[in-house]
Amino acid sequence: MDDEAVNWLVRVQSDAATADDWIALTAWLEASEAHAEAFARAERLSAEIADNAREIAAAVARRTPAVLRGAARPVLSRRWVQLAGLVAAAGVAAVIAAPSLQRAYDGPAAVYRTGVGETREIALADGTRVHLDAASTMTVRLGWRQRRVGLAQAQASFDVAKDPRRPFVIDVGDQRVRVVGTEFNIRHDDRHIAVTVRRGVVEVRQPDLGSAAVERLAAGEELRHVEGTTTSARRQVNPDGAFAWRAGRLVCDDEPLAQIAAAVNRRYAIPIRVTKAAGAKRFSGVLDLGDQAVLVRRLASYLSLTVRRTDRTITLS
Repeated sequence: MDDEAVNWLVRVQSDAATADDWIALTAWLEASEAHAEAFARAERLSAEIADNAREIAAAVARRTPAVLRGAARPVLSRRWVQLAGLVAAAGVAAVIAAPSLQRAYDGPAAVYRTGVGETREIALADGTRVHLDAASTMTVRLGWRQRRVGLAQAQASFDVAKDPRRPFVIDVGDQRVRVVGTEFNIRHDDRHIAVTVRRGVVEVRQPDLGSAAVERLAAGEELRHVEGTTTSARRQVNPDGAFAWRAGRLVCDDEPLAQIAAAVNRRYAIPIRVTKAAGAKRFSGVLDLGDQAVLVRRLASYLSLTVRRTDRTITLS
């Protein structure tokens, strides 16, 4: 059974692992409490090997024929001898000597990027589906105990596959979003972060303020935060508005023009710049993200702004 558990660890951490592999593992774990205990033992042993890779590699290197013939042996604890023997028997000493096991425990890093005007739909190996907006970068690690995502300047919507054994954690700015299985959208433009929940419950923490949850958001709730501050604004919303970008629309609810410009610039090769005074003006409505000229005319007309164009920028003032 322990061998089976190790085989499952190898299987789901393979580069070729699929959602079906994770579903099959879940079925195996739920079939017997003994299965779950064996898998936990395999995880603990693998983590211990990863945490002590250098010491174990040194112990394996010293288990040479000369030592076994009676030369002075290094003094090792019984546990180290057991681990060294395990590694040597498995024939993976070269692997242990590198930090690869820790990387495997955390999960290999997969980086997804989109260019200006490019959106992408991504199916992760655990069954989670992600829609990545234009001009966005996302790093994903599907580890044995945790699924971890890093969002840079980006917007993405997530439909997270439920897996109570492996929470789904997203680091965005100075915020940390944690879920098990739910659907939500995250928008990160400049220093502004918005988390909007359409299904399930999302926990948002700010690690700099300690381990306590900042907020627990339910369906139809949104949390807005500015990086570097210690407060966040929570409100009730129609969550479909946060997902409208996937259909080529931006829904604005009394938003400052500076934030609107940051969002729409993901879609256009020629960026829209705003002066400080213009950026503070607020707009409510639905913007079509198709034709940039039409969008600019609408904003300029509604907010009584002047438009200046060059080959490189469009400025609203």
